[in-house]
Amino acid sequence: MSKLIAVVGSADPGRTYEPVLTAMEAVPQACEEIGAALAEAGYDLVVYSSEAQFVEDSVVTGYLSHDVVAPGSVQVRSPYGHGERDFPMLAERPEAFDVRHESGDDWESSYFRSLREVQGVVLVGGGRSTMVTGMVCLAFGIPVYAIASFGGAGRRVWEVMNRASHHATSAEVSIMGAEWSSGAASHVVELLRAQQERKDELRRQEARTESRAAWRSAVGIGIGLLLLCLGLAMIPLTYAVDASATINLTGLVVGALATGTSGAITRNAFDHGEHWARTSALGMSAGAISFLLFVSAQLAASPEILTGEGARRLLFFVLTVGFVSGFTFDAVYGRLKQAEPALPAPPGPANGG
Repeated sequence: MSKLIAVVGSADPGRTYEPVLTAMEAVPQACEEIGAALAEAGYDLVVYSSEAQFVEDSVVTGYLSHDVVAPGSVQVRSPYGHGERDFPMLAERPEAFDVRHESGDDWESSYFRSLREVQGVVLVGGGRSTMVTGMVCLAFGIPVYAIASFGGAGRRVWEVMNRASHHATSAEVSIMGAEWSSGAASHVVELLRAQQERKDELRRQEARTESRAAWRSAVGIGIGLLLLCLGLAMIPLTYAVDASATINLTGLVVGALATGTSGAITRNAFDHGEHWARTSALGMSAGAISFLLFVSAQLAASPEILTGEGARRLLFFVLTVGFVSGFTFDAVYGRLKQAEPALPAPPGPANGG
């Protein structure tokens, strides 16, 4: 997979920067060292403009100073119709360049759109666009190396990195604040690679977490279907054996508990929940309570219902009530909370009051 790095910024003596640029004369040499280090590490380079005010010209010079550069490893992203054709050694080594014609006629459009594809950004000096680039990188987790020693937006982004969350450690951010020196370009490559590795590891962890959640959800749904089948199986079971209070009551209890649990698991799947075991316990309890309330009302009206054919017909209602109670267990518990126990009657004159 291509490892694409963007080195952006500017060091124009005719512009005003905040903070003020320092050691401006050292910026071109530093950028050449960065370009050479990126080529040595096998990274591809994305550039946007060869104008003298930007740092890309020096970066390309250093990049192509490396003896072995893969064809098309320098991607040129210029606005449509602007056709950047004056990058260093473009005429001598055209095979090293990949000139891509971006839609739109403004530089910022092609520039910010391409940031979605890069694996790292190096900030050197620069003004508003460089500052925005740094904020985009921090917001979207793009590995970034902000060189603080040259001032400008690179220094401001480095200061923000001390307060914002990103893939660089505090020790690595401290290294970015050091004065530029010989060999500092190797730190740029190392820190960008370290940030990308952490980002990749985080993605792998998230993928594993999602995979485990999907597996748990699939297991829960499977168990819910089995429990639903178990509850429905009580219907032919009670009809296949001779009617008795024990068989009928067992079928009613097992059916209510099984369908109540199945309803809760189904509800959990609708809500994209992961904790289906906890939900199934709540659903089973709700199904049991609803079963007791429903059957006790039937027994109050017909005390002999469990010993006759009426219990078999009652099973159809119990299964439905159990599933609905499990599916809407939050409403069941809400009603139970609101219910108040009946107060005992106050003692009257007849009983010694």
